Amino acid sequence: MYKAWGEYKPKNLGFDAISIFIDLFIILVLLKTKNSRKSLTKFEHFYNEAFNCDERKEYEKALQIREEGLKLQSLTNLQRAELQIGNGGTYSYLKDYKNATNSFDKAFELVKLEKIPYDEQYKVIIECYVKANRKEDAIILVEALLERQSYNKKFIRLQPIMDQLLT
Repeated sequence: MYKAWGEYKPKNLGFDAISIFIDLFIILVLLKTKNSRKSLTKFEHFYNEAFNCDERKEYEKALQIREEGLKLQSLTNLQRAELQIGNGGTYSYLKDYKNATNSFDKAFELVKLEKIPYDEQYKVIIECYVKANRKEDAIILVEALLERQSYNKKFIRLQPIMDQLLT
């Protein structure tokens, strides 16, 4: 087959093989790039891609991907809340506590009637409210989370934080 491409010269074989591998590598990279952007059509795609961006410390890109995901009409309130919590976490990491708490506000508003699981990250979220000088809102949030003990006893773990906020 190599002879069909042109005049066969053994000394050119190594150079031509390297050229072919480089071309194939470039094509592979282009296809992967195209497919990764094209595949962002479901909640999981946006969630996972934004998480990966956070892991690579590409925070602005992570925020942008989540905001794009929030435009999907097919999302449930729980999925929208997860994207908002992700944005809040990214803002928190950037020490932008105002935007972090705004994202958390949106998330908790979306799930106020949902049965959400307990997560240790609630402690980090509450700390963001305190750092954003929103202690009263932190107290309201903890009260709302403590009420969720009716279906998940683990929420009692937030009681020491409530006690601390009230002192």
